[in-house]
Amino acid sequence: MDVDLLVKLSNSDALAGNEDEVRELIQAECTKYLSETFRDGLGSLIFHKPGPSGSPKIMFMAHMDEVGFIVRSISDDGLLYVMPIGNVVNTSKDMQLVRIHTSQGRVRGVLNSIRDKSDQVLESYVDIGCSSENDVRVLGVSEGDFVYFATDALVHENGIVSGKAMDDRAGCFVLIQAVKELFDSYPCDIYFAFTSSEEVGARGGKTVTELVQPDLLVAIDTANYSGLGSGFKNHRILGAGPMLVYYDKTLAPKRRLLSYIQKLLEDANISYQKDIFAGGGTDAGTGHLVNVGRLAMVLGIPLRYCHGSCSFVQLKDLKTVAHVIQLICSNFTEEVLRDLTN
Repeated sequence: MDVDLLVKLSNSDALAGNEDEVRELIQAECTKYLSETFRDGLGSLIFHKPGPSGSPKIMFMAHMDEVGFIVRSISDDGLLYVMPIGNVVNTSKDMQLVRIHTSQGRVRGVLNSIRDKSDQVLESYVDIGCSSENDVRVLGVSEGDFVYFATDALVHENGIVSGKAMDDRAGCFVLIQAVKELFDSYPCDIYFAFTSSEEVGARGGKTVTELVQPDLLVAIDTANYSGLGSGFKNHRILGAGPMLVYYDKTLAPKRRLLSYIQKLLEDANISYQKDIFAGGGTDAGTGHLVNVGRLAMVLGIPLRYCHGSCSFVQLKDLKTVAHVIQLICSNFTEEVLRDLTN
């Protein structure tokens, strides 16, 4: 696996609707293997491997955008008051190095927050070392500029990669890996969608589904276990394989579909974890509602820490999920589709 590519994906910056850096990396990699590519109106990037005429369509999705901030106001004493884009965890709103994308380039700063007596965040601001609003504007910083965590991705000795935006650059990396490992023929039409604007309402999941009209859509996304450890409540253990998501607030997958995937994994001796999201959702949540509804599910990549300045992901899990994608494609026939939708 090209770990350097995962590092590049993590280090790239992409807030909702502004995913150019990540999209260019993906385009450069995937066009080496698949020539048919197109986009939706939001900027989601889709690659197609045609199957036999009339074969069922399957689409795998991973989102390009990450959580971050936008400059909302500039104070007289040179502080940038910012608003979160996506659900940034409060633990990552103090003493964090960040970078601001401006019309003149990038400016570094430190993110901090003002909290109430119960430690709830009231406002967040970025200090870039200025003493006045004019000093800020001389540097090219303006309202509406995007702010990203300035975390550098690292490859650790134990197969862990740490970095920002692993939700969902890890999923993007898995899809790229799956594209690289495609062989000549499959019994289905395969699409790989790298979506825009998931962190602000799973918008790209809806638009790419409307464009492709797949029979089955599979979101490759992430989830963390904040308690750590391997206790009985942890279904997101690093290195223990992908999570089959049985429920989240936006999607209740058909049990027949989950049972089918579960049997595929067990017959192939692939370890997996059964997971349930108490909140949140993925691109599958909006995608499965297109038209009269469609088959949809989520394959989860376990993380430690999420929606903050740094996450841990295990390379072993990424390799396994890429292999699972191949397994699903190899077995998704017209007969299977009929059985799942009967």
